[in-house]
Amino acid sequence: SLFDMDGTIVASSEKASIVTQYQEIAALASELTGSCVESQLSLTTESAPKICILTPVVVKSITIGVLAVSIDQSYFGSFASDDTHTFIIDSSGYSLFPSQTGQEYPDIISSSLVRLRQYTGDSKELTGTILQKDTLTYSLFGYRLLPEYNWVYLVQQDNSLFSSLITVIPLLSIVVGILFFIVSAIWSSILTKKYTNPIYELKDNMEQACQNRLDVHCNIESNNEFGELSSMFNRMITIIHTNYTEAIHAKNKLEEKQYELEETNNTLEKIAYTDCLTGLANRAAFLRDATNLLHNHDGNIARHAIIFLDLDNFKNVNDTLGHDYGDLLLQQVSSKLSSFMGEGDIFARTGGDEFLVLRNKVESTTELDQFASTLVSIANHPFVLDDETVQISMSIGVALFPQNGLTVTELIKNADIAMYSAKTSGKNNYMFFNSSMEDEVNRKNEIADILRDAIANNELYLVYQPQTNIREGGVIGSEALMRLRSSYLGYISPAEFIPVAEECGLIDTLGNWALEEACRFNKSLIDQGFTPRTVSVNVSSVQLKGNKILPTIRRILSETQMPPEYLEIELTESVLMHSIDHNLYLMNEIKKMGVHIALDDFGTGYSSFNYLTSMPINTLKIDKSFIDGICVQEKDRYIAETIISLAHKMNIAVVAEGVEEQEQLDILQHSDCDIIQGYIFSKPLTDKEYIELLAGNSDEEEE
Repeated sequence: SLFDMDGTIVASSEKASIVTQYQEIAALASELTGSCVESQLSLTTESAPKICILTPVVVKSITIGVLAVSIDQSYFGSFASDDTHTFIIDSSGYSLFPSQTGQEYPDIISSSLVRLRQYTGDSKELTGTILQKDTLTYSLFGYRLLPEYNWVYLVQQDNSLFSSLITVIPLLSIVVGILFFIVSAIWSSILTKKYTNPIYELKDNMEQACQNRLDVHCNIESNNEFGELSSMFNRMITIIHTNYTEAIHAKNKLEEKQYELEETNNTLEKIAYTDCLTGLANRAAFLRDATNLLHNHDGNIARHAIIFLDLDNFKNVNDTLGHDYGDLLLQQVSSKLSSFMGEGDIFARTGGDEFLVLRNKVESTTELDQFASTLVSIANHPFVLDDETVQISMSIGVALFPQNGLTVTELIKNADIAMYSAKTSGKNNYMFFNSSMEDEVNRKNEIADILRDAIANNELYLVYQPQTNIREGGVIGSEALMRLRSSYLGYISPAEFIPVAEECGLIDTLGNWALEEACRFNKSLIDQGFTPRTVSVNVSSVQLKGNKILPTIRRILSETQMPPEYLEIELTESVLMHSIDHNLYLMNEIKKMGVHIALDDFGTGYSSFNYLTSMPINTLKIDKSFIDGICVQEKDRYIAETIISLAHKMNIAVVAEGVEEQEQLDILQHSDCDIIQGYIFSKPLTDKEYIELLAGNSDEEEE
């Protein structure tokens, strides 16, 4: 049909059918004015659906009408029908044939139109597929773009075959799986019997081998791997059995050696922790056991005490009777002391004549007093050593835990300090530690340190106390006295530093220095023209040990060139009696050199007139303790007079020490004493003061 621009039909091959849609075509014709774009229109008639294709009629760029072509569905045949699930979509999204099918797939139509609008002319873009996914189903479409008509040709895939396959495949899979399982089970059973029986046999044999049955044997006869494994198992068991037998033998040998080692170790431990003489614990064992006892208290700290015991003058037993008797004494003392030990106490000999006791759980100081007193009391009875009887005494120091120390070492040190205090206070006693004792020890240590460098530091010097002829009144000599003035402690009394020097082994050095210094000073006086006078020098017991003092005196006399007759060596009674035979030999040798010998502090020691006859002494010095009493006690005066008289009869000069009062001097003059020494005439003088005294004395003599 041909329409003008007013929608009037100009010509038509089927006028009747066109006229029915005239209003729609007329409306479209007006829309197509001035455009060359094709348009389609679905027409529904009574007979069958048709499609109307409208094309503008353009003459010299002016649209003068519309050409309309009507096509029914039969023209497309099976290419567009409900039966084949195929249809044609125009550019507006309408389904041309069949007319209603496209309404069921709006998403598919929309997707296909997008591809139509995006078509660029590439032939590869003309065809493709579109997948639509619903909740439970999938729909697959194939499309073909017809760009010359602005159509899309869609074909829906028939999914019925796939659905049937989906239904059948699971069932078929189950059936096949069951059959496969049955066949596999049968075949596995056959293979199991073939391959696992040897494994089970090997397993059983291995279990028996693990249970120490090493005589098992595997009987798998096969040429495969199991046969080889069986053969190797048998060889392995044979080797293991052999090695096991050897190991058992070696184990038995090792156990025997271990027992021997344990016995040896016990013996060594016993030796290491036992005193071989007394059978008591030694110092190492005491430290170990005491430390364990003090510190394993489970939070409840009990009071304990460390007791330090030392035999007084034990050295005299060894020196006089011999070490065998000393060992017997130690054995008897340790046995006696052991009988007083309580449950939990630790008793040890720590060396020489020293013993240590840890008193366990001290209830009170009174109880500890009684215990210490009991230990001291063993000295009240003599000890019989074979054919000898020995009387001893004991000094004891006590330190309390935790008051006097928290460690065993500290407690032993403090108990030792207390024991030393007991010795210095008279021996045969016990003392409890207190801080003042430690102060004394610290002071002694300080003095010892000072003495070591005292000579080099010029802190040690000599003073000279004049000795005066009681009848004529002139100075006949002096006693050289050692003094110490420290830059740290100041002046230190000889009564304090001399014992310290003896204890720490410095008295030899100090005594030799004093002897040399006195000789050098006395020789300088002679060289200055003073009348030669004697200088007396004290010698300690340490200097008399061995024969070392003899070459020392010879050397000093040789170096100082002092005439020996003006040197006097002073020895105390107590020093001489330590080893009287040896000391008598030394005195005789000293006397042979021309040196004089004085016996100092006579009357305070043994005071035996018998040994005076054998001693080559020149001078006898009466101790100050007798001189102090001659004015008030007749006995002291009688003793002094007797000593003076007896000494004169033996041709021994007598010196009275410590004369301080005129009445004492009068009595000594009346008793015919030879020489006095004391503050009544002069205190000890420095070398300069002594020179001034001698100078004044020389002037008096000249007058």
